[in-house]
Amino acid sequence: MNKPIREALPTPARWLVAPTRDFCLFFIRDPKSVMVASTVFTQLWYCTEEGIPTKLKNTRKLDYESAHETWNELISNDWELIEHQINHAAA
Repeated sequence: MNKPIREALPTPARWLVAPTRDFCLFFIRDPKSVMVASTVFTQLWYCTEEGIPTKLKNTRKLDYESAHETWNELISNDWELIEHQINHAAA
């Protein structure tokens, strides 16, 4: 009998921008982490009023639960989701 294939838990992996439009936070799933104990990197960026990242402030490594808690807290504090946000000059 075949064993069921485990699927990765949904992990926050997008850009959020602060309500004040001065910071962006990028959530990135660590590709080297295992599915059952996934980790997430966050990158806090300074950004323009349009939400375009300009300069990296810091990077942190979080466990799955902490990443979800942070994501949900930021969303509840009016941080907004930004789709496909990349500044090639900053990156």
